[in-house]
Amino acid sequence: MKKIFLFVALLPFLSRAQDIASRADELLSAYYKQGKFNGTVLLAKGGNVLFEKGYGFADVEGKVLNTATTEYRIGSISKPFTAILILQLQEQGLLSVKDPVGKHVPGYPKGDSILIEHLLNHTSGIRSITTMKEYYAKWIGEPATLQQTIDRFKGEPLGFSPGARFEYSNSNYILLSYIAEKVSGKSYAQLLNKGIIQKLHLAATGVDRNDRASKQKALGYAASPQSDFAPARFNDMSVLAGAGALYATARDLYSLDRALYGTSLLSETSRAAMFTPGKAPYGLGWEIKEKGGRKEISHSGSIDGFVSNIIRFPGEDACIIFLSNYFDSKGPQICKALTALLFGEFYELPKERKPVTLPAEVLQRYAGRYGMEGGPVLTITAEGGKLSGKLGNQPPFEMLSESETHFFVKAVDADVEFQKDEAGAITGVALKQGKSIQFKRLPDAQ
Repeated sequence: MKKIFLFVALLPFLSRAQDIASRADELLSAYYKQGKFNGTVLLAKGGNVLFEKGYGFADVEGKVLNTATTEYRIGSISKPFTAILILQLQEQGLLSVKDPVGKHVPGYPKGDSILIEHLLNHTSGIRSITTMKEYYAKWIGEPATLQQTIDRFKGEPLGFSPGARFEYSNSNYILLSYIAEKVSGKSYAQLLNKGIIQKLHLAATGVDRNDRASKQKALGYAASPQSDFAPARFNDMSVLAGAGALYATARDLYSLDRALYGTSLLSETSRAAMFTPGKAPYGLGWEIKEKGGRKEISHSGSIDGFVSNIIRFPGEDACIIFLSNYFDSKGPQICKALTALLFGEFYELPKERKPVTLPAEVLQRYAGRYGMEGGPVLTITAEGGKLSGKLGNQPPFEMLSESETHFFVKAVDADVEFQKDEAGAITGVALKQGKSIQFKRLPDAQ
């Protein structure tokens, strides 16, 4: 009788889990079919995985599908791993988060006033290397040692006094990677392997390499003017190190989530410090926020061809892992909907937008230059039966028509509305993405 009673008691849980799984599949299938998602998602609650599934291709040319075991580059989700390693080194007495950077990196500018803690919680004032024009123009694709990468940004002036305010910077975690290697005498990859991978028995997590071979490896894709799904820009994985060079599976990230409820990685004191916000809702390697009456501990990631997120709800013992190898996936929208779904709250399925075909002569009326005071020029061209726009020096984007004057940009969920005067002449255009930006038509160049 006890076995029967236990089975009956489990029925409500099984029913709820099945409901969450079916709703998650419906939601993600809708995003996938509309070209807004390609990747793997895992949902868990109460120590149980309720849903994990892959959508689309890990390798389009090779016809390799995304699955629950696909390995993705996780971008800045590397930062929580790095923060854990630094706190482990502190527990071993090899450094203190109160140490000045200059103690471990002699000669670093202002190294006597920048603390390791400032690097961890992004209050150092050090400029992010990814905001420097040379980064995307040249450095992103060049192999580099940590020392070479640090030399590229260390001469930049501080944006503010260390500890004064928050400003997210990848340079902080590149420096942390270097410091970790120096005080330990081990490579970052060795530290990661011993400090986290082996302890948690992670099956497919590590520092990615350009030549890493794996049947489970996802390739990165992004929308381009020529294709909705094109190979992403090349990144040399030696550059970002502990700021963004890791790869993992959804199940491995869930193993990390489980470990952070105990002391297998860090002491209770270190965990408490890691999850304490500083000048912003950011602790040591994690975002910490209150949303909808729930505490969220999370970190997102973005690197060419990949977007990702791990969202932990410690009060509810719940977790969302979102991994995508399509840079234009609607990560924030999807994760917001998955959160509502997981907690039985309202969410909407994405609405499919179907373009209509307009005559070439109609499209040609919109071609021209549009300006706004103090802002970039929006250049619109009509070629091959398509309308495309280019804002300043940004990449061009295709505009799909829903009516004669209303268009939408599929890649970024933006709307474009053209205005006419009483005579029917085009006078301006509104670009709407969250808020509306108005552009006036400029005279044709003579």
